[in-house]
Amino acid sequence: MKKYDFIIAGGGMAGLSLAYYLSQSPLRDRSILILDREAKNSNDRTWCFWERKNEPSPSESKGEPAIWSNPFQSILFRSWDTVSFHGTTYAGPIDMGAYQYKMLRGIDFYAFIRQELAKYPNIDWKQATINRIKDTPQGGFVIADDAPYIADYVFDSTFLLKLDQPENHNLLQHFKGWVIKTEHVCFDPQRPEIMDFRVEQHGDCRFLYVLPFDERRALVEFTLFNDKLLTDSEYELELRQYINRYLQAGAYEITETEYGVIPMSDEPAPENPFDHIVRIGTSGGYTKASTGYTFQRTQRYLQTIVQNLVKTGKPHRPAPWFGRRFKLYDSIFLNVLEKHRHPADDIFTRVYTENPGRVFTFLDEDTSFIDELRLFTTMPFRPFLNAFFDVLRRKIVG
Repeated sequence: MKKYDFIIAGGGMAGLSLAYYLSQSPLRDRSILILDREAKNSNDRTWCFWERKNEPSPSESKGEPAIWSNPFQSILFRSWDTVSFHGTTYAGPIDMGAYQYKMLRGIDFYAFIRQELAKYPNIDWKQATINRIKDTPQGGFVIADDAPYIADYVFDSTFLLKLDQPENHNLLQHFKGWVIKTEHVCFDPQRPEIMDFRVEQHGDCRFLYVLPFDERRALVEFTLFNDKLLTDSEYELELRQYINRYLQAGAYEITETEYGVIPMSDEPAPENPFDHIVRIGTSGGYTKASTGYTFQRTQRYLQTIVQNLVKTGKPHRPAPWFGRRFKLYDSIFLNVLEKHRHPADDIFTRVYTENPGRVFTFLDEDTSFIDELRLFTTMPFRPFLNAFFDVLRRKIVG
């Protein structure tokens, strides 16, 4: 049984990003095994995120420099300086301040990573189903397709949260999207719609977003925040109704389809549950509970892991105690959604329209406490106060 320095269990976005950062660091000569059951040769997903424009983030300005700035800039599918929003009391552009909204296709990401990692013969790839991951005194132990592997550290992105603890909030972000080619010119390529709430809410948080590729092609995606998945026909009905009602598309062709489910949970997800196993990606709690956004947080956290490995030989990320306040904010927001304390479309309208620029810094968890207080004053007071006390009660009683 060959022993590796690092095994990456799961070759999705988190696992492949980690392999890339390792290959770009002084650890590039370490032996690495990447295990995944899929070949990663299809456009199975799209990541959208915001990023600052060629200037340091607040955390970098405080002396915490990122090792790799904009590592995937060259393979972005689209980027936009302005986004549109359609809420309850406002419809129009949102000031993104120092940020850009960006779109990265899965197929482009996979191809880029494969091309980069192919330069290193010390990195092995195996397409296999992972059967078991276990911590042992000798290292992290993995069985994949009944074959054993061991490493000093196993980085695991396959662990599934149970999402069954009653003291926590467990919602889902689920979505179905179509890339469509339309008969008529109907899209503004310079103006994506990041949230359009002109759909029946049914007591949930429901919206469409539209990411234009050109004047006649776009990704149109129907997204929900709740605890119940829909049938395929229900997602598709909402997509058809939105396209027919609001896009003036004429006839259209569906060229690609994507579907996904992302946990929106404040259930604890220990990043370092064992001595030789580190959980990454959603498995390690990298998904922001209140929004479902994962891509940028994953890049930031993985860079810190590699930085610590280089400096100390250990991957563990420090967790400043005051930074934990954002987990409380997430729990409060999830409580408001879960208990239907206030219409979600109005909450998002307030957040985006009354906090231009600041909202993106806040969601990146880069704001000061003073800026956070300013943002909170734009929220409906009583629903969020009730949610705050309910979160405390659930944590204490649970």
